Amino acid sequence: MNFSYNKHNGKYILGKTEYSQEEFITYIRAGLLLETLSNESSFDITASQNEEPDEDDSFIPKHEQTIYYGVPGCGKSNKIKNDLESVPESNKIRIVFHPEYTNADFVGQILPVTQGGIHYEFTAGPFSQILKKAYLNPKQNFYLVIEEINRGNAAAIFGDMFQLLDRLKKDEKIFKPGWSQYFVQNRDVNEYIRKVSVTDDGKYVDSQDDLQPAITIGNIAFDKDSAIRLPPNLSILATMNTSDQNVFTLDNAFQRRFDMQLVRNEFETIKNQDNKDVFATVDIQNQHNATISDTDVSWGKFWEWINGKITHLLKGLSSTEDKRLGVWFVCNENGVINTNTFADKVLKYLWDDAFKFMRSKIFAHNIDTLEDLVKKFKEAEKNDRFDVFVDHSELF
Repeated sequence: MNFSYNKHNGKYILGKTEYSQEEFITYIRAGLLLETLSNESSFDITASQNEEPDEDDSFIPKHEQTIYYGVPGCGKSNKIKNDLESVPESNKIRIVFHPEYTNADFVGQILPVTQGGIHYEFTAGPFSQILKKAYLNPKQNFYLVIEEINRGNAAAIFGDMFQLLDRLKKDEKIFKPGWSQYFVQNRDVNEYIRKVSVTDDGKYVDSQDDLQPAITIGNIAFDKDSAIRLPPNLSILATMNTSDQNVFTLDNAFQRRFDMQLVRNEFETIKNQDNKDVFATVDIQNQHNATISDTDVSWGKFWEWINGKITHLLKGLSSTEDKRLGVWFVCNENGVINTNTFADKVLKYLWDDAFKFMRSKIFAHNIDTLEDLVKKFKEAEKNDRFDVFVDHSELF
């Protein structure tokens, strides 16, 4: 008699009979397996004849947990976008934390459904959605991208899922490196993950109607009693502005579970064939050389000048470097930073935030309000627009 296990549908096959995990356990406990074996002259354990070889046995799952931080406009989101450019849209979910964002929004919640009457179902949030995709497709990498992670109460939003952020560094029983070191129990998420149908080739397809008693994730059987863990093919990437005010602080326990990577506030350069520094991309070069309105001043020149002022005049104050303008604080359109964009975004930021407590050190003495500042800049022409600053000779 042959005994086999089909890892795709989670069925145990004894002879010509298939058993679910629950049925097979009951079969063993009733002593029927021993009785069957005692009546057999030979017994072979083989792989299921329906089992197909893995699509990519060379696949090595990778995971990251990284928070990219830096001044506003330094290119944090763009870095993640570029790094994940080759990843299919279906393999990544991007969300934004904000003060009203909750654990129910993030993980999921019970909501009324009006189909054939009113009943209540678990509606998965982005965390559960990407988790399920990663579980069902262990030969692919998946990414959860969280923008502005400190603009919401991250500890409250993650809730008990925070426990999953510690990852294994080495094998532990059946779990390989990259799986969560600890687990949490969540019946709603568990059932949501097991709501799949099985195709003829043994693959899982998301389903709202079919609840499997067990599914197989690699070498792991996931049933109704299984706890939730992050798999090794799921990464969490986040961005954080270090200068934001009135936002939540990420405590050390939370930050410790992420790699922290500073995105430098600079126009990135590389060495060319002649070993000279050149801009890394055409977009960076165009941003640096873009002119501000109808003036002769480039954005790169102004960016360097005003950040020098911020660093010098605010020296000794807390978070001085975080007040600097990011390279991409405003973006050019066809090689120009238009008048309104510069006045209403850059000048407003400098007045309301960067130089809030020492405006007389940077702005002309005849400017008393933000309205004066914006009006004078917009009504002036060419290089006279920069007369709104006390000393701007270095710009020309």
